[in-house]
Amino acid sequence: MAFVLDASVAVAWVVPSQASEYAGRIRLRAKREPFHVPAVFPAEVSNVIITLERRSILSAQGAATAAGVLSRLEPVVHVLRLDVAELRQLANRYDLSAYDAAYLALALDLRLPVACGDRPLKRALSRAGVKLA
Repeated sequence: MAFVLDASVAVAWVVPSQASEYAGRIRLRAKREPFHVPAVFPAEVSNVIITLERRSILSAQGAATAAGVLSRLEPVVHVLRLDVAELRQLANRYDLSAYDAAYLALALDLRLPVACGDRPLKRALSRAGVKLA
């Protein structure tokens, strides 16, 4: 079954300090099943990699490798149907960042579960009746 992929899980695939069993299981699913992301996904995963590099959690080479692997992913990318005001409203309703609200909006729109390692987003998914992948 298809699912929405949150950036936290994708980053866990390429950053050893972020790895988890859950992320590993989702990676196997992503090889067999379509996965969907909002159009902000490349910016969000890039931001995480840049931040980890600047904090010396990733070396420059590690960051370049992570970016290369993530660049080769083939998600189904969706432009958000929400405007700025609607995204703000959704983010405030569920106490999320705009990035996380984009994943929630996509999951609600597509009626798909979300692969997520982010606690605030997990709470919001539960409150919104969206399943965890």
